[in-house]
Amino acid sequence: MRLIFTFYRSFLFASLLMTAICITVFWKNGIESFMAIFWFKIAATCLLYYFVNTYKAKEFYYYQNLGISKQKLWTVSLGFDFLIFIISLIVIHKMK
Repeated sequence: MRLIFTFYRSFLFASLLMTAICITVFWKNGIESFMAIFWFKIAATCLLYYFVNTYKAKEFYYYQNLGISKQKLWTVSLGFDFLIFIISLIVIHKMK
C-alpha cells in the first residue's frame, strides 16, 4: 500500500484540485450539475493518466521490480481517487 500511495502522491495535488473544482460547482448548482461534473472528472482523470504515463514512464520499472504492475498501480490509485470524489459529493449534498 505504501508503494501505491507513493505513486498516487505524484498526481495527488492535481487530482484533489479537480475534485475541489467539482465540489464547488456542485455546491453552487446542486444535483442538476452532477452529469457535467461527473464527465468533467472523467475527462480530467484521462488527461492525468496520459500525462503521468508520459512523464513517469521510467518510474514504472521501479514499481514493476518491486512486484507491483502498472495496471495495479492505476487501478488502486484511480479507484481511491474516484472514491474520494464520490464521498465528497455525498457529504456536500447532505450538508446542503
